[in-house]
Amino acid sequence: MLKRTLTGAVILLFTVAFIMLKQFHNIIFDIFVLLLSYGALYETSKAYKKAGKKVDYSLYLVPASICIIFNLEKNVFVGLGCIALVAIILVAYLLVTEIITYAIKRKNGTSETDIDVQNSKLFDKTKNSMQIFAYPVLLISLFFMLNHLSYNVSYMGIILAFAVTMLTDTSAFLFGISFGKHKFCPEVSPNKSVEGMIGGLFGGLVGAACSFIFFYFTPYFSASIKDNLTLYIAIFAIVGLFGSLLTQLGDLCESALKRKVGVKDLGNIFPGHGGVMDRIDGLMFTATLITIVFALFLV
Repeated sequence: MLKRTLTGAVILLFTVAFIMLKQFHNIIFDIFVLLLSYGALYETSKAYKKAGKKVDYSLYLVPASICIIFNLEKNVFVGLGCIALVAIILVAYLLVTEIITYAIKRKNGTSETDIDVQNSKLFDKTKNSMQIFAYPVLLISLFFMLNHLSYNVSYMGIILAFAVTMLTDTSAFLFGISFGKHKFCPEVSPNKSVEGMIGGLFGGLVGAACSFIFFYFTPYFSASIKDNLTLYIAIFAIVGLFGSLLTQLGDLCESALKRKVGVKDLGNIFPGHGGVMDRIDGLMFTATLITIVFALFLV
């Protein structure tokens, strides 16, 4: 417990430092997102390979590409279109390379058994690579979009994402170990409990409420909030509720991924906390929700 607490404190300080340094230039927080993206990509790709699932190395170009897109294109919706184009190019590249490789192997095949094996594995690399592209790479990379919204909106979104996620995780953990009796989805994550889920929901709402109070009384942000008070209250309440649920869904998704690839942990870079994916499994879902809501209603 002490190791987990100390590691958590270091992660929190590291995160706060990047968020504060964002005021000097957006690229500083972009670097933070790139670190998360490549850490999660490495852990996930490694797990897939351990499970005998082939993954294409071209995936490592995606986070940097999306970062460049949002640094060059200020219109977030055009940026999303560019991401869709990246996805199309990636799929086309993967399909073409697999077909060429398949044709070469078919030509050199020595028996019907070899050909049957090749047929059964056709497009496996494309499928596995695009699964990782969607989860976790794309979800994390949408943090770039949030970072490049207008200054005050992006700052609110980033702080709100971390507040809701961290308080959801902390409350779910504390409620779970203190009151957890009824299992929640034990087939996927045996340690999750209904009581922990309810506690996490409470924590997410508290995180949203604390964030709102902080911004409401901070001069730089208060003017825009007071001009649209009802809208901001509704948005923060929605994010607190659904962000907490999505945070816990993200945790279940990572547990399901571990079971799919047959590993206990995707990483162990953080003592007592696991790997990068363990720290951002819920954050990427909550940040995606905030990015969409803020882009639609506050930009």
